[in-house]
Amino acid sequence: MRILWNYLKPYQWLAVLSLLLAGISQVLALVDPIIFGKIIDDYATQRGTKTDAELVSGVLVLLAIAVAVAVLSRLTKAIQEYMTRLVVQKFGTQIFNDGLRQTLRLTYQEFENQQSGETLALLLKVRSDTERFINTPDSF
Repeated sequence: MRILWNYLKPYQWLAVLSLLLAGISQVLALVDPIIFGKIIDDYATQRGTKTDAELVSGVLVLLAIAVAVAVLSRLTKAIQEYMTRLVVQKFGTQIFNDGLRQTLRLTYQEFENQQSGETLALLLKVRSDTERFINTPDSF
C-alpha cells in the first residue's frame, strides 16, 4: 500500500480537487428537490392568495434556478470524472514507465532468463489492475 501512495502523492491535489468536485456535485443534486418543493409549497398550493402574474413569475424564477443548479451539478460531475481519469492515467503511466525502466536495467543474462513478452504483459497487467483499483468506488 505504501508503494501505491508513493505513486499517488504527486497527484494528491488533483485527487483532492476531484473529491471536492464530487461533493459539490452531490450537494447541488440535493438542492434540486428543495427548489421543486418550494414551487409546490409557495406557488402550487397558493393559487388563491397570489395573482396569476405573481405565480407565473415566481415559478419561472425558481425553474430557472433549478435548471442552473442542475447544469452546475452535471458540470461539476463531468469535471470530477475528468480529473479522476487524469489522475488514473498519469498514475498508470508512471507505474508502467517505472516497471519498464526497471526491466531495462536488468543485465542481459537476467533478461534472457525472462521472456520480454511476459515482462511486458506483466507490466501492462499491473497498470490495468492499479487503474481498476483506483476507479473502483469501494476501494477507499
